[in-house]
Amino acid sequence: MQLTSVPLLVPFALTAALVAGCAGSKESGESPGTTTEPSETGETGRNGPTAVWTEAFDTSSAGALSGVWGHAPDDVWIVGGVTEQGEAYHYDGAEWTQVAVPEGVGLLVWVYGFATDDVWAVGVDGAGAHWDGVEWSIVNFGTTEDLWGVFGFSNDDLWIVGGDPNEGDPLIIRYNAGTPTVVPVAASENPRGAKSLFKVWGIDGELYITGQTGTLLHWDGVEWRFESGGPEANQDFVSLWGSGLDRIVAVGGRGNGRIAHWNGTTWDTVAPSGIGGLNAVTMVSPTEAVVGGVNGYVGSYDPSTGILTDEGFLTFDDIHAAWYDGAGTTWAVGGNFLEPFTGVAYSRRVEDG
Repeated sequence: MQLTSVPLLVPFALTAALVAGCAGSKESGESPGTTTEPSETGETGRNGPTAVWTEAFDTSSAGALSGVWGHAPDDVWIVGGVTEQGEAYHYDGAEWTQVAVPEGVGLLVWVYGFATDDVWAVGVDGAGAHWDGVEWSIVNFGTTEDLWGVFGFSNDDLWIVGGDPNEGDPLIIRYNAGTPTVVPVAASENPRGAKSLFKVWGIDGELYITGQTGTLLHWDGVEWRFESGGPEANQDFVSLWGSGLDRIVAVGGRGNGRIAHWNGTTWDTVAPSGIGGLNAVTMVSPTEAVVGGVNGYVGSYDPSTGILTDEGFLTFDDIHAAWYDGAGTTWAVGGNFLEPFTGVAYSRRVEDG
């Protein structure tokens, strides 16, 4: 196993009082960490506590960082890389370390696992990798299509989604007991003609998938079906996470952000004023989802009230993924997926004001 220590930086705090409002962008001339005046719909968020965002480690030599997940607060993985070569970074509760990925495994996009010695990652050109507690090894998922998301209820029942956003058909792979099987997406399940599916997440034996053109798919354990997100669900949904079958949040949008909330019966999608596209979401509690998106935007969304609280801009790079460790820390990663492939990584804690 090849390990490379990654220097931790002296923490700097990019703080934003938790007040709902409209965020600026790099086009507006604002610097990272600033906020704009509240939007016309800007309800007041919680008073007192402040979200403190801190740069996690020195990413100056990292490629783009696109996925983050952990088994525990002291066992967290970040994946990314450059087009031809994936990268992986591990946090042991004290420091981040780069861990070697086999040569030839392309840029890794998403990571999910079940134990400290059982972690899976997928990426571009059909890239697949598995961590067994000692080293990463190559996994063949039976495709050369780009793979954007992976989730599973057990290590012998993985679900993987992907596809070329520009042509072809959306891709669902079920990796059962080491054998990949393509799951056909029927026309009735894809009425908007999505060519690519981006993320998959599930709970209690049910699965949800996000994709192009407002696509939301639901597996109830027996069959797949398309579910409408409402009139505002007219742009790509990029990612999703939940805290229960009646509390799931999906985010997306290309020109303007979209946030969709599943209440157990229906999806309701909103387009927050002044917010660019969103890529990242993780649930901190049933009433709080941390979201991130273009130009380093981060915020906190309460699905019970529909209030989005702006927490500012962390970087000029995009935030691509977020994960909450269950013990007070949210990790967020991102970067630039074009040459020269830059990466960013942050941690978030909420402190009393």
